[in-house]
Amino acid sequence: MNSFPFLDNIRHIYVTEDALDFPATQRAKNAHLSATWHLVKTKNDIPAEHLNRETLLITCHSGRMLHPCPGTRGHVCCNYLTIDLYEGCPLGCSYCIMQSYLNFAPMIINVDTKRPISELIKLAKDNPDAEIRVGTGEVGDSNYLDPVFRLSEEFIRALAPYNNISFEVKTKTAWIDHLLDIEPKGRAVIAFSVNPQRVIDEEDGDAAGLEERLTAAEKAIKAGYRLAFHFDPIIAIGEWQKEYGQVIDMLGRFDASRIAWISMGTIRYPAALRKKMADRPYLYDEFIPSKDGKFRYLQKRRVEIYSRIKEELNKALPGAPVYMCMESSAVWKKVFGSLPQKQQELCNIFKRVKTDIYREEH
Repeated sequence: MNSFPFLDNIRHIYVTEDALDFPATQRAKNAHLSATWHLVKTKNDIPAEHLNRETLLITCHSGRMLHPCPGTRGHVCCNYLTIDLYEGCPLGCSYCIMQSYLNFAPMIINVDTKRPISELIKLAKDNPDAEIRVGTGEVGDSNYLDPVFRLSEEFIRALAPYNNISFEVKTKTAWIDHLLDIEPKGRAVIAFSVNPQRVIDEEDGDAAGLEERLTAAEKAIKAGYRLAFHFDPIIAIGEWQKEYGQVIDMLGRFDASRIAWISMGTIRYPAALRKKMADRPYLYDEFIPSKDGKFRYLQKRRVEIYSRIKEELNKALPGAPVYMCMESSAVWKKVFGSLPQKQQELCNIFKRVKTDIYREEH
């Protein structure tokens, strides 16, 4: 019997030969998923008719898995590190930027965790006084497939001895039970994207509801994890001030000292994505192209939105670090009064660690 009914829509699982003997592959085999298994040499051997979201590819990443956040030209970057662990997401959020740059249809699971873990341990040793933030939610939901493959557990256990690494598992699901009993947890962070329930209902596809996510967050903090919340994308339509205020009130149930960070980012999209976003109500607002080519609300509007949400977060969760994602220096100065590098509570988060993986330009 399949213990993971949320994957009942998966019809085919392809495994490259180099990934066959990894523990995560064996866990998936033991999960009795309702899918046909196929062994291939490379992803190019997958038949064209199976290049869709009903297919999983289990493989070993041939290149580097650990990267700096791609950031965006002309905007302040927090120097977060990302790991290409799960690529692709079936949740179907209307605004998902992955629609514009992930061209390989099956979801991909890169099961060789030894290389990125070794890189992170070296980074921790080379930067003993730095706060290294790294996560797996850049090109896929960290938890959608993790209850089956349990790759996050490998990172959490291996990185637990290093008190300068915060490993973030970011999700729009409520599937965290497989993480609760892991010991030690070190400085691992369970993070949830949050929005008003109306936005979730209309734009977040098959993602978990807001209360489901917050109930999962309560489980996580009780089990000993730190939390993070991401207001991203903020969609300011309707009574957005009231609705986001209600979300923030709901976050007030958490101990602010156990929150690693909270990010804010307003809706933004490249021109290539606009064609795939259909006729969404929020697109009737006024957007302008920014320096990086993405369309954003007018700067005045963004400043208004961020200032309102920051003020309410500071009241509900005093002391919790709050920052903006992919915003200009001008907006930073208007909302926070200065750039994050000059703010005591944010300077460590935004500090770039000494490593050769950063690009000179984003």
